[in-house]
Amino acid sequence: MRTVPPALLTALTALLAITGLLMAAIVAPQAALALLPAAAALMIALLFYEAPLLAVGLLVGCYGLALDAQLDMMAASGAGGGVGMLGSAVVKVIPFAIAAMLCLRYGFAPAINWPFLAFTLVAVVSLVILPIGRISTFGEMVRSFVGSTAPFVLAFAAAPRRIWSALCKAVVLVPVISAAVGILIWPTGLHDAFDQNWRFQGLHSPPFLAGFCVTAVFAATLEYLRGFRTRWLVLGGAALGILFATQARAPLGAVLLFLLLVFALSDRRVFPLKRKLDLAMGGMLPAAVVLGPLLVLALDRFINAEGYEVFSGRDVIWPYFVEAIENRPLLGYGLGAGKLIVDPEDPQIRLIGSSAAHNEYLRIAVDAGIVGGALIFGSIIAWVWGGTRRVAATDRLVLRCALAGALLHAGFDSTLIASTAVMQFSWFGAALARARLERPASRDREALREALARRAAGG
Repeated sequence: MRTVPPALLTALTALLAITGLLMAAIVAPQAALALLPAAAALMIALLFYEAPLLAVGLLVGCYGLALDAQLDMMAASGAGGGVGMLGSAVVKVIPFAIAAMLCLRYGFAPAINWPFLAFTLVAVVSLVILPIGRISTFGEMVRSFVGSTAPFVLAFAAAPRRIWSALCKAVVLVPVISAAVGILIWPTGLHDAFDQNWRFQGLHSPPFLAGFCVTAVFAATLEYLRGFRTRWLVLGGAALGILFATQARAPLGAVLLFLLLVFALSDRRVFPLKRKLDLAMGGMLPAAVVLGPLLVLALDRFINAEGYEVFSGRDVIWPYFVEAIENRPLLGYGLGAGKLIVDPEDPQIRLIGSSAAHNEYLRIAVDAGIVGGALIFGSIIAWVWGGTRRVAATDRLVLRCALAGALLHAGFDSTLIASTAVMQFSWFGAALARARLERPASRDREALREALARRAAGG
């Protein structure tokens, strides 16, 4: 049931938004430009209010086509720095716009959104208790808060099962879209499908594309075990092949841990032995032949890398964060500080080409301290683990194994604030919501199965 009449909502909101934006453009053009991302988010929410399934396509399309990266490249080529900033803002506010649309149409989800609440508490502590101005500006803190909470905002919304199911399935297409379009436009010279080290990147960079592949493998595995349909094996295999081509080690380790746990912990109800044998003989062996060269390239970075290449600069940058944590271990320096403690002019940092920690445990500990870090990661674990207590065995197993893979990955990459995080935790939220909606039906099916078994035994 809708909570707001659509015609009245659309007319009034559009009128107010357009009027306000025009007045701001006349009085303060710079302020109007700053309000443009929020206005775009509002228009997106209104546009898809009547067709929420299209919102799922928008989310997947924007991340699959790397909207933020494309606008950043336009800025770098001379279109102006504002274009790149607008691209980053748009991809961060899109989840908020979709969540607002779903909440207006269907109401709020019954489950508690623990990660969002944890980040909100950290932001309040940063603003009220910590001397945020000495490390980060208020604007920097707000940007960090938006980027940190965007992956979890969809969990506030209620929606029909078909919407959550569509999102659970559509995330598998994100790396496929990036890879396919990247290869198609490569001959035009607009974008290189490979980086300077011949690591495949599609429309993204190799680490980002690999991050999307991790979520795609999680999602494809869940859909396959729910119905054992071959198309999910094909799509999951495609995502795995793209992951091999990126030669990204941490994402590959997360996926291998996930798949190992699923195989080892699944019982006959979730993953029958016959299906495992069919998968091993009919899927893995042909895949090993087809994907063998890509696997060799990926393993080469593990086996032959030495020194700096082993950690890709992490051994250089991690000591900065460790020292900062030792100086203020309990509550940290405030939200957003983790991006500012490294001097970008340091010769070693310039050699790496990035001031990111590539370790979310260290970054969060700098922002929120050990207390805040434990709160944030504890909230994520409670959200997923607690949310799978009363759901079907398949969903419970896959989501908990995916959580283990994600926690491992967080130790070696930026997995909570990058665009890859939006896809990954939106998938977690959608899968949890779908499992909750299916819970009554699954109980009815189990009761019917037990009744039939008792009748057969009595007869």
